[in-house]
Amino acid sequence: MSELVATFGRVPTINGHTHVISETDRLARDLDALSYFAHPYPAADLRSAGMPHEDLLFVTGDQGNLTVPERPASPAPLEERWARFLPWWDRIRFTGFSQCLLEGWRGAYGFDRLDATTVGPISDAIRAGRRPGHYAEILRDRANIAISLVQMTGTYGEEVAEIDRNLFLPVPRLNRFTMIRSRDDLASLESDYSTDFRSVDDLIDTMHVRCAAWKAAGAPEIKLSQSYHRAMDFGTPDPSRAAVVFRQLRDGQYPGLDTPDGRVLEDVLVHGAVSAATASGLPVQFHVGPRAGSYGSLEGTSLAPMAGLIRAHRDARFDISHSGFPYLTEAAVLAKTCENVFLNLSWMHIYSPEGCVRALREWIRMVPVNKIIGFGDDLYWVDSILGHLVMARQNVAHALAGMMIEGLLTESDSVEIGRALFNSNPAALYGISPVR
Repeated sequence: MSELVATFGRVPTINGHTHVISETDRLARDLDALSYFAHPYPAADLRSAGMPHEDLLFVTGDQGNLTVPERPASPAPLEERWARFLPWWDRIRFTGFSQCLLEGWRGAYGFDRLDATTVGPISDAIRAGRRPGHYAEILRDRANIAISLVQMTGTYGEEVAEIDRNLFLPVPRLNRFTMIRSRDDLASLESDYSTDFRSVDDLIDTMHVRCAAWKAAGAPEIKLSQSYHRAMDFGTPDPSRAAVVFRQLRDGQYPGLDTPDGRVLEDVLVHGAVSAATASGLPVQFHVGPRAGSYGSLEGTSLAPMAGLIRAHRDARFDISHSGFPYLTEAAVLAKTCENVFLNLSWMHIYSPEGCVRALREWIRMVPVNKIIGFGDDLYWVDSILGHLVMARQNVAHALAGMMIEGLLTESDSVEIGRALFNSNPAALYGISPVR
């Protein structure tokens, strides 16, 4: 297995999903080791273990939050924060989220563990990495990531921000066009796009224009995030009824997104978004998996309700981020039977390492291997991305090595599959030249 891990480490990886903050933003932050636990994933583990919210804030400070206050508070001394953190660390240190942090610090800074003797030196190493060029050093030179698809942020994730095109490609979103919650939302769209939207078709036409512009700007796909507020059961579009709801929206009588009428309008707009992206040759990435944070609903985790949308748009390409976890077999059935469905393991290698290994063993003997996207980090910090990729290579090697022992694969088969998952499959889906 170790030989396979090393082999996969030499494969330039195409990272199919990242939320890494800009290097400029990172340089403005004074992070230490405990700041990393403010990230929603390890923070959720700590809260699940029973850590009080006030203790979490005390331990992590405010530098690790996605939005940093204009006047950050001075954190307590590291020793005091560590003492408050230690009982909870003992409860979560074996989870995939925690192991990802450890693997990242091991790969980036050479530390094998987090304890009272290393929390200070790790923090010093993190601060030493707070310099221009650190992103390229970690992502390209150490992680061997050829390119990362970075989610556009800003207020709506619509503008293609200035990014280092040697490291990143932009993934904008159509969420604001498809999840309209109020008349104010519509007015904001009209103001930003200098357009008076008189009909649903006007919105869909503008989505076509946006997708064409994003394609010209080098976007490899667009994203929709409906699963954060609903199940993925986009019904048969009803344009006539949607037109009535849209008139209610314009007249200030809209009952809201999370109502039966709101669903009617949203369903038509989601179908329109998929058509718009497809017309510009862009795949559509859907978040289909757990919601980040505590007490997240499982409502949008299953891919099965999307079957109607998938069948209705056979020329589209559906990039299923998080692969419908925990309903991985359901997702695999659709990937097996529908040419336009691709399973993206973003986030899953650290959410459930063993679940990934089991899924890969099943998928490789069930789904055409070109349908599997092997890695997407879904994280903020570059050293954590390195740690995640180390775990992803381990998981893929674990699955394939077990199949080799059982006589199901040869070594050359396994190397070919690993290269496909980490490089040639995402290259084909996103229209990127494979890197050798």
